[in-house]
Amino acid sequence: MTNPTPFIFHDLQDSQIFALAQSVGKQGYLAHGMVQDLQQAPWVKHSRYIQHIIESPSLGDINAGLFALNLKKHAFNGVFVPVVDDIADLLAEYAPLLRKNGLQFLTPSPQHTKQINTFYLQQWHGKLSVPATAYCGGDDILNTAISIGFPILLKSYRDGFIAFESADILKQWLDSVEDYPFHFVQRVQRYIEGETNTLATVMLLFDAQSRPVRGFTARRLSVVQTQFGPFGETVAAQAEWIPDLYDAAVELLSEMGWVGFAEVECKQDQTGQWHLLEVNPRLSGWSCLAEADGAGLLIAYHQLCTEDATIEPACLQRSTTSYSRIIASSMHQPDWSNLNRKTYKHMLTYPENECFGAWDNTDKYANRAWATYMLQRCQSQT
Repeated sequence: MTNPTPFIFHDLQDSQIFALAQSVGKQGYLAHGMVQDLQQAPWVKHSRYIQHIIESPSLGDINAGLFALNLKKHAFNGVFVPVVDDIADLLAEYAPLLRKNGLQFLTPSPQHTKQINTFYLQQWHGKLSVPATAYCGGDDILNTAISIGFPILLKSYRDGFIAFESADILKQWLDSVEDYPFHFVQRVQRYIEGETNTLATVMLLFDAQSRPVRGFTARRLSVVQTQFGPFGETVAAQAEWIPDLYDAAVELLSEMGWVGFAEVECKQDQTGQWHLLEVNPRLSGWSCLAEADGAGLLIAYHQLCTEDATIEPACLQRSTTSYSRIIASSMHQPDWSNLNRKTYKHMLTYPENECFGAWDNTDKYANRAWATYMLQRCQSQT
């Protein structure tokens, strides 16, 4: 039986968000949403799981007021799922207006979304260690880095993270680089050294009373190689129950009185201590791994938004599923190291405990559109 209250997803042209819409559709829920250009995203119009679609600019291309007006204009009613930071900020800032216009969601307050920055968490003394973080102008990077202590990670813009082991190396780079955007506000953070598999993520859902009702943990296996090194988005991961990391993340957010989704990104040092890298006030883009592994974050979220019932806290993951982002839209990079003919043949068997993102054995026409698109991307790389 189909649940009458739909999920609402933004940016369905994004393969990761599309995969989340598929996951709720397979469980008997309606999926409605927005897409930038339907002709450029044939997988959306061919999917059996998405019933209602409108064309709308992404929030990154228009201001928040116009985006909210678009939602009202098209009479969207249902459970809204935030999967990027600017959407999460929109829900927090305009919650009364959006709810009045028919959207249902859980969101932390605007104050909470600001407080989760590691700059404001410097005084936290819980189970998670918080690396020293500072903001500065482009002409004060060296002095700021020295005050924090090396190694440091410069996190000024997306895909531009770069690590430095010493003050001498940073000074040489500053003297030689020409095209770095020093006019941006610069974020300097103490760098936690370690291989990619020391990175792990906790995905959490808190109810309106700030109880952690669902959770999921996974270890990262591979990340995008960005302009200055391996500091990008996750392209491969393994579901793994990490209880000490889960407890540490819950401790931090419970203390703050968190509500709604949170993605807590962490790294473990050689002593076993977990360090907080970032908290995102939303569902992770690669939460399709969590859903494929049985975490049940989305369905619990729907119940909290639409039913007058209490959900008992539980972590439902099986810890058996691996993730490789083979299916990726133009705004994301695929797992290029695992993208080949052998993998495509393997995908056609639809292995039970492997998640390739927006690839589902019951959504054949969408699969066909994705396969065509990804083969073109693969050919353009060769």
